[in-house]
Amino acid sequence: MGQIKIQESEITLTHGRTGKIAVITYLGEEDPVAILDQAVSTYVANKGYNEFIDINMDNPWTRVVMSGINEMNQMDFDPNTHRL
Repeated sequence: MGQIKIQESEITLTHGRTGKIAVITYLGEEDPVAILDQAVSTYVANKGYNEFIDINMDNPWTRVVMSGINEMNQMDFDPNTHRL
């Protein structure tokens, strides 16, 4: 799996727990869908997760996997302060 790269970050969840967000990227020439399906399956094992894939498949070489999305701290959206 040397052509698969991963970037991971921990996220703070409620009740002192932590989750993870991971960006998994395939850099090879083969079918990225099948390879990333296998990589995500291996990464998550038997844990619950959410997976995000480019809706238009303009970038099938990247997946975003996240655990604990339902246990994240939430606040009201303020467009004046919540920006990238």
